[in-house]
Amino acid sequence: MGNVQSARRPQVLFGESVELRRHSREHYPLYARWYGDREIWHLTSWTPEPMSPVAVERIFEERENSSLSDSFAIHLPGEPEPFGIVSFINLNRANASADLSILIGEPEYRGSGYGTDAIRTLLCYGFEELQLNRVGLTVFDFNHVAIRTYEKLGFRSEGRMRQAVRRNGAWHDAILMSLLRSEWERRESGG
Repeated sequence: MGNVQSARRPQVLFGESVELRRHSREHYPLYARWYGDREIWHLTSWTPEPMSPVAVERIFEERENSSLSDSFAIHLPGEPEPFGIVSFINLNRANASADLSILIGEPEYRGSGYGTDAIRTLLCYGFEELQLNRVGLTVFDFNHVAIRTYEKLGFRSEGRMRQAVRRNGAWHDAILMSLLRSEWERRESGG
């Protein structure tokens, strides 16, 4: 139970309003546009500037075969084009833990509940299929919408990395949050 299982990875996960599908190389240019977007970079990225298309393609090529990542494109049911990405990164099999990463690339899908459903679907897969014990994440202190979403899903703040990122000439904290399997199970059972 304490180990992340290495079962065959599913190609699709079904949420209430979204489908999480494995990445297709044909979508890499779309991903490059998202990761190159200054607003997305400002809210989510540790990199010193938005990423180049070549760097984005390299990341997703590495994720395809990595045992340290489990990553999906977020789609509306039956739609060919994704509108975001949700992933487990830094999968640690010995400690049954992973970090969560999400990006909603298309602005019209933000604030619609699709990101929350994508995270919930990935958490269900992580805790039930992969047998994770802990899922962590880092969010910048000025990303209030994301913080509220994570709290709504049951994540708890567990610390801060003070003045960890610089945006617009000012230093900001990165908030560390996590959700444990026992907390997830309690929430899912209504307890």
